[in-house]
Amino acid sequence: MTDLEPIKCEQLLADNYVGHLAYIADNQPYVIPSTYYFLKDEKSILCFASNGHRINALRKCNKVSFQVDRIKSFRDWESVQVHGCFHELTGNRAKQYLKHFAEGVQETIDLKNAERPHFLSHFSGRLQEEEMPVVYCIVINQMTGKSVTDFT
Repeated sequence: MTDLEPIKCEQLLADNYVGHLAYIADNQPYVIPSTYYFLKDEKSILCFASNGHRINALRKCNKVSFQVDRIKSFRDWESVQVHGCFHELTGNRAKQYLKHFAEGVQETIDLKNAERPHFLSHFSGRLQEEEMPVVYCIVINQMTGKSVTDFT
């Protein structure tokens, strides 16, 4: 197992769009899959969710971890773990970032495998205040990565 250089960690984040968000709620750890878009220039991970358990927990305890993997086999994988803080976006900024999220995730998907998921197309209709999901970013404080490439 070797450490990934920071540039390789960023590339793994940029090349994917599904990771695992870890957070604390009622003194219990939770880990859930989450669609995301990596904002390299801002050193943050952009996400959204409906109001509920996750968002309520993140508002109370903003410290989180986020993990992204590329796994081909048990002898060929890379993994990045990010530690950071939840930051909720509101108003016009949230609307702009939600649009940026949808476009960015679609671009990542197009580059990865030409898949056309239907869930992205509904964002344009959800930009009304009463229907807006909670848009948030994870501001990255620390990022580490590991890899294994043993082909023997």
